[in-house]
Amino acid sequence: MWKLREKDKDKEQALIKLGQDKLTARLIAQRNKIDIATASNFIATEYKDMSHPHTLNGIKEASEMFCHAVKNKEDIAVFGDYDCDGIFSSVMIHELCKNLDHKCKVFLPSRLEHGYGLSKKGIEAFKEFVKDPPDLFIAVDCGSNNDNEVIALKEWGVKRVIIIDHHLVEESTKSKSADILINWHLSQDTEEMCACGEVFQLIRGIRWLTKKVNPLEYLTYAAIGTIADVSPIKSDNRIIVKYGLNEFALSHVIASGLHALVNNCYIKNKSLTTEDVAFKIAPRINACGRISTPLIAYELLIERNMVTADLRAEELNDLNKERKTMQRGIALGASQMVKDNPELYKSGIMVWNPKWHIGTVGIVASRLVEEFKVPAVVIGKQGDLFKGSGRSLGNINLKHILDDCKDLFESYGGHALAAGVTLKPDSLDKANSLFNNACKKYFKSNVFPNEDMYYDATLKIGSVSMELAERLLNSMYPYCRQSNPEPIFRLSDVKIDETDIKEGDGWTLVKIYIEKDGVRMPYMLKTFSTKFGSEINGQTADVYFSFPQNFDIDKPQAFQLNLIDIDLK
Repeated sequence: MWKLREKDKDKEQALIKLGQDKLTARLIAQRNKIDIATASNFIATEYKDMSHPHTLNGIKEASEMFCHAVKNKEDIAVFGDYDCDGIFSSVMIHELCKNLDHKCKVFLPSRLEHGYGLSKKGIEAFKEFVKDPPDLFIAVDCGSNNDNEVIALKEWGVKRVIIIDHHLVEESTKSKSADILINWHLSQDTEEMCACGEVFQLIRGIRWLTKKVNPLEYLTYAAIGTIADVSPIKSDNRIIVKYGLNEFALSHVIASGLHALVNNCYIKNKSLTTEDVAFKIAPRINACGRISTPLIAYELLIERNMVTADLRAEELNDLNKERKTMQRGIALGASQMVKDNPELYKSGIMVWNPKWHIGTVGIVASRLVEEFKVPAVVIGKQGDLFKGSGRSLGNINLKHILDDCKDLFESYGGHALAAGVTLKPDSLDKANSLFNNACKKYFKSNVFPNEDMYYDATLKIGSVSMELAERLLNSMYPYCRQSNPEPIFRLSDVKIDETDIKEGDGWTLVKIYIEKDGVRMPYMLKTFSTKFGSEINGQTADVYFSFPQNFDIDKPQAFQLNLIDIDLK
């Protein structure tokens, strides 16, 4: 399963001649989306190199419209989404208004009550929430394909509508009645961004009109949204993430909520990592939207009082624990369904159960993709509706696959790697068969997902050091699954020593030391896994690992490598 990642030898030699160290040159030569001409800029990735905000369609006009509303003390209302990207985007606009001494009302729909986006139920609930039509209505992380709903809002009395969204735009339903539609899909030569990234560009655009706005206060929010929404971390996104997670940007966050959440996640370092966001912060934020109300996370993030923020962060943590318990049961059941009938799910997986909570099916779909390496859609039931979420992998476009079996659904939408569906009740029995066939058809003209795993280099045991880890962070980090995957290294034919196993609720923490030719590596390797136990102690193996994304170089005793796999001899 493990293969050495191929490299462009000519590129590698050219980079070495230009002064790059051998390991960095090799890594770049293994990443074909980074070329020689841009390698130096890629490594440097300076904040000043971020695209001018006006390059994103509608930013200039939206900045002027927003400032006009603030200057004239007009009513502003925000309609967000219940996931991390939507919540943080809404928080960013709330904080922007607050810093300009202007009030705005923020409405976040319930996944369970209202469904996704500018739904009819969501809009009716919004009307009850705000009472009177606002002068300026801003939809974030939704709204690109809701022209009828935009028309209805204006007929109700909303004067102006700005939509800030990143989902695919369908020409037949495009929200052309909105005054401004900001969506990276509609901009030429603009790289993919999530809603948080687009809102950050709006804030930078507003900075051109007033010095009262400091974009640095919102940069960490944008970085968290970018990571949580699995946007490609390249170009502007790479800049946002690299600088948004550092101590300087984090110190500029005014509200206490995020700081309380970081403390609750037991993140001890002064800066954040992409792993901190993906595995600690984002799951807690998303948990409330999945099984409760996103307002819990929103109210935490805008909270100014640290004592209250700590209490709200603990509430979020409790919801996340409940979500994990619920998700674990669904994942076990869904996985077993596939294992019991593997031929039925060979090209694609669509499984359903009326008892499954729709708030957790998206995560379960991701787990199925990781386990079986094919697109997966997991469907539960809410009321009379069979609703679910799908996930994909690599360059496999899930939206295109769903288009090919669209008769299964009452509605569906999303993008290449993730989508939401509402299944027709009379389609249940044939759902997987038709989805699996659509996947099979897609793979006939596209590349089937590769199950091989790749490592970047074999290292000598004595070369593994904190200095090497620091060099990687300064050159290659932050990583991007699509264009700049996190480097994985191999140590071959080593003896496993001092295996320490710690069991938890649904997880196993394995810690080991290794030695070879009389050299014992001073840095412990750790992995969260159920694959290994104490039986590996004393055995010879190839081990695959990555370096940590954050560490204190003055504390070598705390330095731990991330163990990815053990290939026993």
